[in-house]
Amino acid sequence: MIELCKTSNHQPLLSSNAVKSEESVFEHLGTPINREKGDFLLRQGEVDRSIFLVVSGLLKAYYTTLDGKELIKSFIQPGEFIGSLIACHTGEASTFNLVCLEDTTLRRVPFEEIQGGVMAKPEIAGTVIISLIELAIKKERREYEFLCLSAPERYKLLKARNPELVERVTQNDIARYLGITPVALSRIKQRE
Repeated sequence: MIELCKTSNHQPLLSSNAVKSEESVFEHLGTPINREKGDFLLRQGEVDRSIFLVVSGLLKAYYTTLDGKELIKSFIQPGEFIGSLIACHTGEASTFNLVCLEDTTLRRVPFEEIQGGVMAKPEIAGTVIISLIELAIKKERREYEFLCLSAPERYKLLKARNPELVERVTQNDIARYLGITPVALSRIKQRE
């Protein structure tokens, strides 16, 4: 099982056909929005009851600790959804920030529209179920990697699964995503 996890290839959460299907399912929900690099879609401590579908660009979701340290939760690429489920479902404040790392095109869908769509249209319900399963798989993999793999193994896996992402984000962000310092990442890269 460990070897399988270490060597599995990156698969986008949604295949290109699924992305087209999701876009067609959601094209009548929410509104298209464009954001520039550096724009925030969501700030930790605020309530935004929207789900965002990334059409193009790249987002970073991260936590800020009380002492100002940034911990990267995930990078969100085209075909992926993100939103604070805590804020959407309970109305409580988001626990993370969401910022554009590149100019980004998205669909912003209010959670209430998704809930209404699920009740009215089976294809939306099916899409939401698939998206939630894929989110759970992504979170399970991330948890496994943090608890069971060393930093060099996590870096090797990130490069194997998503080499384009490694080229698109800063080394500081890669280090924060891996849970290590930039100096530690530099040492890992030197040993390769």
